[in-house]
Amino acid sequence: MSNSNKHIEEFLNYYLEHETSPDYAVLITGCWGSGKTYFIRQYLGGNRKEVKDWLTDCEKYTVVYVSLFGAKSRDEMDKRVLETLHPKLNSKIVKAIPGAVSLIGKIAGTATANPFVTIAGENIAVFTENLLEAEKKAIKKVVVVFDDVERADMPLPELLGYLNEYVEHLHIPCILLADKDKWEEAQKCQEDKSTLHHLSSTKEKVIGKEFQIQISFDEVWNLWFNPKEQLLGDKTWRLLNDYHDVIAQIFELSKAPNYRSLKHALFDFQRFIGNIQDKYLTNSEFNSLLIADFIAHQYTYYLGWFSASEYAESNATQRAFAKGTAESRSQRLPQEESVDDELYKKYPKLPYERFEETFDNVNRLSSYAYLDDYYVKWRQIWKDWFTNNFVETSLLNDVIRDSIWFDKKDNYYLNKMYDWFMLDDETGNKAMVAFEKALCEKKLISPISIMCLCSKLYWLARRNVFAEKYDAFCKKIEDYVETAKDKLKFENVDEWTQHTMWDSSIYNECKTELDRLQALLKKVLSEKESENKQIQMDVFLKKLCDNNYVTSENTCTSIIHNYLDGKSFNFCDLDPKDFCEAYHKINRHVTHHCFESLKRRYQYHPEQLEKEKTFLQNLLQCASEIYENAERPLTPSIFAFYYLIRTIKEIFGEKENVA
Repeated sequence: MSNSNKHIEEFLNYYLEHETSPDYAVLITGCWGSGKTYFIRQYLGGNRKEVKDWLTDCEKYTVVYVSLFGAKSRDEMDKRVLETLHPKLNSKIVKAIPGAVSLIGKIAGTATANPFVTIAGENIAVFTENLLEAEKKAIKKVVVVFDDVERADMPLPELLGYLNEYVEHLHIPCILLADKDKWEEAQKCQEDKSTLHHLSSTKEKVIGKEFQIQISFDEVWNLWFNPKEQLLGDKTWRLLNDYHDVIAQIFELSKAPNYRSLKHALFDFQRFIGNIQDKYLTNSEFNSLLIADFIAHQYTYYLGWFSASEYAESNATQRAFAKGTAESRSQRLPQEESVDDELYKKYPKLPYERFEETFDNVNRLSSYAYLDDYYVKWRQIWKDWFTNNFVETSLLNDVIRDSIWFDKKDNYYLNKMYDWFMLDDETGNKAMVAFEKALCEKKLISPISIMCLCSKLYWLARRNVFAEKYDAFCKKIEDYVETAKDKLKFENVDEWTQHTMWDSSIYNECKTELDRLQALLKKVLSEKESENKQIQMDVFLKKLCDNNYVTSENTCTSIIHNYLDGKSFNFCDLDPKDFCEAYHKINRHVTHHCFESLKRRYQYHPEQLEKEKTFLQNLLQCASEIYENAERPLTPSIFAFYYLIRTIKEIFGEKENVA
């Protein structure tokens, strides 16, 4: 039993064992799924660890357990009590039966009148006789447990009046179980209505004591992960048993102690890992990230934080972009709170954003804590899981295998160099070997990663950690950049500080050498800029006419903003002929979106018009030639150029009075 609820147990001992039963009910509340039913089941069961049948399995009591969920009247509550005593008591073959209250009173020995029963079948006659006569001596003290009290679909005064018949008229102990929030909500709703009975006085008369259930995470964990009575299968039990702290952190951060939902999440995890090969559940760091990600998502999904269609949907980026744009236009933003209010009106907080905010600092597979895009793969896995309740087995195992913990294990140990001083000796040596191997095989190809890593390694080199002295180590890295320049990815090196934990003291100590390394990387990358620029333009044009209209639409949308400028290429760097060729291939449903995006680009950013005037003039000429020189009759894809031509003319201030 729970030590947190010892005071409830002690009172129930007094309440149930008192020679004269108090004429009131005991109400036990708690959050949904917090363990109210489990607590009372364990308490009434006594030494019998598992109560399967309330009527017969409780050690000291005959317990009539009834859920009032959706009960609309006294007759329906009577019916549920009778069905609990025996399904046939409410059968059509029984011509007349007593009310539930009088029948329970007779069983408990607190009612003087004999219940009137007319039988239409020998089996029923035997059952009734046994129940009320032959087995009456074997019946223990009767206790009635009403669960889901707050979910009865009837006015509270009427509900409490019905319960009062048991406690005041029959003197039978009644234990009521209710969701705390829903119960308080029902009371508030009733208080706002005019009734013949004053709710507070009726409640005080019927409910003499009220307790709130308190069960700690550790108490539930110790129960579920008891080696003798495992909640889950062996594989799942062995895996989760080592990650108590990870799951406890998720549970605590949610601030929603719902053990029923947590249990469902654990069972779902058992089903999920059934599709993962055992060899991929051997790395403790990966396991920790997987468990944290799955439990956080599945638990809050059961809590109703988001639906499958809302997974990963967020307006945070739009709000940040809009705020950044506003700040760039004005160094000073008066009434900043009102600006934020306006942003939230325009870009409201979506359901999934609550999840992101709550677990922002929890290390998970789908968090943004990784330099590569590995989290994107896991977001797709969770999307599939919530949408289809299933993830294709080969896909799941491929994503796990192609990670820094398995096939990319060298990268795994290389990444350990970021926190080398915190490693044990064995892992530290493996990390050093992986670092030297990456240099030798020219596998360190991300300029941002080189800067992030060296911001740590240069600090270590100053403390004679490596075989080389500090100056020699710095030169070794610079020589590597020169020899590996053909393999380096094209990245904006200036963004490296956004991808690492910034420590000004470490940076300042090695600033001269880090700045020199950054300058070298920028020089090397500038030689690749022209080639990369063309690649990015080709990618843009290919996406513009992609068969997937969503990809095509998103690419059109990017035209609106200065999204392209300051990145790999400027919009006006595009070849007008290439743009027209892509426009010709655009899905007809997306054509309108394309020329409207072009118009809005200059509505939102009028300063761009002068910069891109020549490009637009050439684009107009090219589109006009295609339209004028095409064979007649025209095809729809050629006629679409009419709208492109008209749009460019409107941008230049020419208006056409046509539809």
